[in-house]
Parts: sequence; C-alpha cells; structure tokens
Amino acid sequence: MEQVAFDLPAHLPTTSEAFAKFPSTRYQGSKRKLLPFLHEACKSYSFSSVLDLYSGTASVSLMFRYMGKTVYANDYMRYNSETARLLLSLTNDWLRALDLNDLIERAFKSNGQSGRLVSENYSGIYFPDDENAQIDEFCANLNGFSDREASLLTYLMGQAMLMKRPYNLFHRANLEMRMKDVPRSFGNAKTWATPFQDHMRKLGKMLQKCDFSGPTGTALCLNTSDLSSLSVEPDLIYLDPPYLNGKGVPVDYAGFYHFLEGLVDYALFDQGNARYPHKPIALKPSRWRTADGGLEEIRDILLRWPSARVAISYRGDGKPSIDSLKTLLHSQGYVINEHTAVEYKYALSKNFDATEDLLIGTPKAII
Repeated sequence: MEQVAFDLPAHLPTTSEAFAKFPSTRYQGSKRKLLPFLHEACKSYSFSSVLDLYSGTASVSLMFRYMGKTVYANDYMRYNSETARLLLSLTNDWLRALDLNDLIERAFKSNGQSGRLVSENYSGIYFPDDENAQIDEFCANLNGFSDREASLLTYLMGQAMLMKRPYNLFHRANLEMRMKDVPRSFGNAKTWATPFQDHMRKLGKMLQKCDFSGPTGTALCLNTSDLSSLSVEPDLIYLDPPYLNGKGVPVDYAGFYHFLEGLVDYALFDQGNARYPHKPIALKPSRWRTADGGLEEIRDILLRWPSARVAISYRGDGKPSIDSLKTLLHSQGYVINEHTAVEYKYALSKNFDATEDLLIGTPKAII
C-alpha cells in the first residue's frame, strides 16, 4: 500500500483559487476547505465519470464538474439534492446576466396566495413570527419562477435560514437563544438580525463570482439503503459518509437540516413530528447510525460497482475505523492508496490528532 501525505499549500495554484470562490457552506463535515487536497489526490487517476453518493453541500460534486468529469450527485435529503441539481447545471452566462435584486424582491412579494404552515406549526421554535410569515410567502411565490430560478432561490433561502439559526442547525427548539436580550461580544447577533433578503443577495453575488465550468451533471435523491435503485455506472464512486465520531456518536444530518426540506416540498411543514419540541419533518433511516451498519453499506457499494474505483473521504478518528475500511477493501480485492491532509484541523474540534484521510481503492482487474 502506498501512503502519500499532502500539506495544504500556502500559496494556492490556479485551481485552488477557483475552489476558493466555490459557494460557502454551513454544514458540519463539509469538504469545501479540503477541495485543493482532494483535487490533488484525485487528478492522477484515470476516470471520466463519478458518483458522489453522499453529496451533501455538493462542493465535491462541483469540484469534479470543474475537472471536466460527468457527475452524478446523490443525497437522500431533498434540499441537498436540489442544491446539487443547481450547482451541476448553472452556467456563468445565465447567472451573471441575472438581476438578483429583482429576483429576490419578487420572491418575497405578497400575492395573497401564501399558506400558513410555518406560521401555525413553528411559532416560537426556529424563527420569530414575522420571519415565519416570510417563509410562507416565499414558498408560495416559487411557482411563479422558472425551474432554474426557483432552484436558485431555494438554495439561497436555505443558506440564509441556516445563517439565522444558532449553530446553523435545526436540531433544537432554541429560538430564545437568538431572541434573548443580553449583551453579546460576538457577531452572531448581527447575522441573526439581518433579513433573509440581504443574506440571499450577498450569497447570490458570491455565486456570480464562481466559475461554473464543466459538463452539466445529474442530481439524484435516493436513500443508499437500497442501492438497486441507482442505475448509473460511473468509473469512480466518491464517498463522504456520515460516519460516527470518535466517541461513537452518529451524525444525524436529517435531524440537523430537516427543516430545509420544506422549501422543496411545502406540505412537509405540516408533517412535523410533535413528539419532539423541534417538530422534525424528515426523520430518515440510515445504516450509518452504527459502525457495523456503515461497514455493511460500504460492502454493498463495493459489490454493486465492482469495476469502479472507490474514493472514501474519512476522518482519521471516525468509526468504523480506517483500519477496518482498509481490511474490507483488501478483502474485496482492491489495491489501496492512502492520502492524508496532514495540516487540516476540523472547525470546533479539540482533537488535534484527527486527520482527514482519502482512501482510493482500485479493483485489481483494472490495474
């Protein structure tokens, strides 16, 4: 097994400068800051198509598009899938010619057609009443836009909603943390008070600076518990799975970001689970809630695409362990190259020994 270590470069080359202009993300575990490392590791392998099986923010999918690959991005969260569909189809000419101010203004214009699902079901939980009403109005207006415009607005609104949430999450009914009238020594209060529209304009202008080169990709929205429904046959399978942390606690992305699903399907705002104070609307099954279940899913992925290379992004202290993943790959006849981002530090992590690893397994049949 060959092991290669990369320092994240102090002076970024041209590709990394492009990656720096990729859309900012607020998701836990986002690989956006690691794109230079991932690009450096992947560019020496021969492949023309890639399936990003747990696409999340779609940052890595967008990187592969920029590399000229045919990209299939899959995520079981509807908002994430819609994000991938947008980022894999945007063109520079369309986006830069867009009147963002007019688009966003029309998205919040009162038309007398809005429902009250957010206002009635989520009062006092995530946003104050005036902002709940704005979310209802926004959702009602989406039907008046083209598919691409609606997709862009949905993405921008979701990111704006995350910015106005404590911890950028929807895992608790903790509006009082934002609304409490106490002296604050940090910048969150200003971000929370900024209107949705202002956040969306800023985010949209950042998108207009991004280079959306490469072929149009395909977005899928399927639960990986059933791989038979994924009919694509890519050369490379890229995996950034929701593994357990070093303490064995699973990362429940559906629980963290469920509320954004209502932007894609408004009726979901009427289906919150009242057993919980935060009324989640998307509790979805995942085998990654246990280490054994995660290994089973990786094994099934290898069996489903036996002729494809597999690239697994993984935190060094994650569970199942790196060693168990290597053992599994070896048992299935893969030759492994291991790449490590030796100077990467996870945000908010107190574990200074946690590395970001990329295992690239190549079936012996294609060597």
